[in-house]
Amino acid sequence: MDRSQIETPALLLDYELLEANVRYMAKYLDKKSVKLRPHIKCHKTPEIARIQIDAGADGVMVAKLGEASVMADAGIGDIAIANQVVQETKIRRLVDINQCARVSVAVDNPAIVDRISAVATERDVDISLIVEVNVGMNRCGVMPGKPALKLAEKVNASRGVIFAGLMGYEGGIAAYAKSFEERERRCHECYKRLVDTKEMIREAGLEVETVSTGATTSFSIAAEYPGITQIEAGTYALMDLHHKLDGVPFNYALTVLTTVISRPSADRAIIDGGVKTFSETEGFPKAKDMTGIEVYKLTEEHGYLRMTDPSLDINVGDTIEFIPAYVATTVNLHDKFYVMKGDRVERVWKIAARGRVD
Repeated sequence: MDRSQIETPALLLDYELLEANVRYMAKYLDKKSVKLRPHIKCHKTPEIARIQIDAGADGVMVAKLGEASVMADAGIGDIAIANQVVQETKIRRLVDINQCARVSVAVDNPAIVDRISAVATERDVDISLIVEVNVGMNRCGVMPGKPALKLAEKVNASRGVIFAGLMGYEGGIAAYAKSFEERERRCHECYKRLVDTKEMIREAGLEVETVSTGATTSFSIAAEYPGITQIEAGTYALMDLHHKLDGVPFNYALTVLTTVISRPSADRAIIDGGVKTFSETEGFPKAKDMTGIEVYKLTEEHGYLRMTDPSLDINVGDTIEFIPAYVATTVNLHDKFYVMKGDRVERVWKIAARGRVD
């Protein structure tokens, strides 16, 4: 199948650039003491997860239990949920999945430790729990220091659960730093809280197997910080505009192919992709390898292009590729990737965990 035969709008995945991104991360971490557990919320696709694992990743990380189910069903055997699972029915699902795969989960509340412990003990399954520490994001997470120690001790003393370490996500802080130096400074503040907490727990007599942090925008900063053992970067495999900062070397492997459906005037054109095609998280998409065009508005099924160069020869029926501003929420709008080598479609991958926000 040729690129010209693809019905739009559609996600195009450049296989060679995807592989290059995965190889770069694997090579960078190869001689370091940290391991990679890539976050698959960005691509939601078992085929890509397998490429990452084959390159040396220690399993995968997911955002939701539904994503964990998809990965386990696809044969991925080591999965971490970087989120809280609190509903009774979901806890039972978590325990069920652990009978065919190792699925660890974040906790920040002693009552949830009790609930998971009760169900796991009833089913005779051990669930690995990762204490989530609030390192500065002010989202989920127990406070660093003694509160985290107290929760770790509770996990360690509970039946049916295993204290598997700490996690503390700083990506939302790192992504908005204006320079690499500011990003590094902010990240170091977060990592110090996390590693100091690890030392406090270790001094109390508990082993801390995992200290997990790090995003696409901070992978190299986290990898060099003493005491960090695991990096959670995810966007790096596909990349987007939001994460393309100074010191982030990954290629744009994902684009969205659209068709021009109207050219009402010299300074305006309309494409067949709106907010049901592109996520508006972190801004509008950008045309790939083209100047003189900018997206200025998205409605349900239409994208509005401002022709800053009205002389551009853009006609109805022409196709334009766009780099999404935020890959994770854009991918979640689509059913499949067209995996490309040059202008040829080599294969089609179903985005199996698309919509699994449960």
